[in-house]
Amino acid sequence: MHYLRYSAMAAALLLAVSGAGVSAASLKVLDQQGKALTDAVILVDGVAQRPALSTSMDQIDLQFQPRVLVVPAGTEVGFPNGDNVRHHVYSFSPTKPFELRLFHGSEAPPVTFEQSGPVVLGCNIHDSMIGYILVTDSPWYAISNPAGELDLEHLPTGEVLVSWWHPTLGDAPPVTLGSMDLHSSQNLTLAVDVGAEAAAEKPLSPLQKRFNKAAGKYAN
Repeated sequence: MHYLRYSAMAAALLLAVSGAGVSAASLKVLDQQGKALTDAVILVDGVAQRPALSTSMDQIDLQFQPRVLVVPAGTEVGFPNGDNVRHHVYSFSPTKPFELRLFHGSEAPPVTFEQSGPVVLGCNIHDSMIGYILVTDSPWYAISNPAGELDLEHLPTGEVLVSWWHPTLGDAPPVTLGSMDLHSSQNLTLAVDVGAEAAAEKPLSPLQKRFNKAAGKYAN
């Protein structure tokens, strides 16, 4: 897979509301066009460890659920299959190459992600399936929802050092923003190309290569 790499993109912090009179802090993540950005991962260092959000990557309706999963390094992740068809999950990512051959339900063993970095997931059987696991050493993290909003629970008051990552960055590491006060209501605008991910070429597994070769052989 030819991953899109981060190249000198600027990240601008825009204050949506002044701190005065704000009853509850909020952070909303936007793309360069001002639209809500989903699946943006915000990582915070120098704070207490937050409880794990999830340690499971399901397959539902021929899609990975959640599409983006963040886990601390050393986490054991389960891959339950909620569909009524078999899946064959794999990763060629240097962070964690692995393969879970055709399985139903909870037949697949969990996978331990020992080192930090991004992992891109695919399915041997269903080319449209793609998911992401970001393994991190940061003690606190959150993922923006479809409205671009993040849960700021368990953060201490004051400024914190923040990094961010998004699937459009491919195998690039998180990018540091610097100190931010996440306890006033703010918009965070990140320089990402939301169309680049769809244009990226997903790696073919050995099974898919054999299938494509056979299909080409008998096409005529």
